[in-house]
Amino acid sequence: MKTRLHLLAIFYRSFGFYLWAIPMAVWFAFGRPTGRDLYVLIPALILFKFFLQGITIYIFGSRYAHLFFFYANANLSRRQLFFSAFIIDFVLFFLSMCTIQLSSEWIK
Repeated sequence: MKTRLHLLAIFYRSFGFYLWAIPMAVWFAFGRPTGRDLYVLIPALILFKFFLQGITIYIFGSRYAHLFFFYANANLSRRQLFFSAFIIDFVLFFLSMCTIQLSSEWIK
């Protein structure tokens, strides 16, 4: 179990920064909205994250398909890898949005 979690972490680290940093850059580009403005922006950010995840699946499936043999030796399929990585990504995204929202309320 520990080995599988470690392999999932390695897989997520290979592209996770971009899936997290690009939506945060978009959030900064919109002027770092908080409060009710953030609630309006969250559905658009979620759709944008789905778009980025689709691009990630395409790129990894076409250019880095040979890397999946490494994970297949640990009985991790592509579906398991991408599903767990995207769950991790959404959890981190929502935790960061909640932290931003709570910090903006505490500062006021």
